[in-house]
Amino acid sequence: MDVVLIKVKDLRPHEEIKPKNLEKMINWVEKRGGFFEPVLVDIKTRTILDGHHRYNSALHLGLKLIPGIEVDYLEDDSIQVKAWPGKEEIIVTKQSVLSIAESGNLFPPKTSKHTISIDYPQQFFPLEKLR
Repeated sequence: MDVVLIKVKDLRPHEEIKPKNLEKMINWVEKRGGFFEPVLVDIKTRTILDGHHRYNSALHLGLKLIPGIEVDYLEDDSIQVKAWPGKEEIIVTKQSVLSIAESGNLFPPKTSKHTISIDYPQQFFPLEKLR
């Protein structure tokens, strides 16, 4: 898995965010001067699988690019999804994640919990490189 730079405008969220968490993320990114952890993105649909607060902080900071890892979500068995504890009443499958992203009618914050059995690399990308 390689970390690549992805156009922020091409990405599609599937989940809403928590404003307080976004504020913390923006402060953290500004303090560090960039991103270490990439977002996880379906290569076919550009759906964000993991990293909604990082994505929204990039939007807030006016960045054109964000570090990410592209995966074939439906075909990659190393990636699993389920509902977070307390959200079990919502049916969360890989297909429902892609469908909700396409519809624009997002899941509430912290609905889907993705796990990946492979450690994905972290690499520092300074804000200047992402503008």
